Amino acid sequence: MQAPELPPKIEILFCRDHDAWRLYAHGWVAPYVRAKLDEHLEAFPVREPDLDDLDQYMWKLDAPYAHSQTELGGVSIEAKGRSAIVIWEWLDGYLAKLGR
Repeated sequence: MQAPELPPKIEILFCRDHDAWRLYAHGWVAPYVRAKLDEHLEAFPVREPDLDDLDQYMWKLDAPYAHSQTELGGVSIEAKGRSAIVIWEWLDGYLAKLGR
């Protein structure tokens, strides 16, 4: 499967789910990351995302993106174009640390 030249928009949501975190993905998902998610593009349980690590990773690769806190204490992350591919690389490493 070949990646589209410019994925339109990638959205990732990390939400608290009792004592754990749940990850939701929306948009084009790289096949190597899709394999680590369920059929609804979710992963549970996961740990709280390290936003400092994500910021450093994205900055080093000159990949702009946006993240914000949700009203319920979660984290919403959005990326477009090449930055979406970079986000999936970071997410792949994040999930690998969890044994996925």
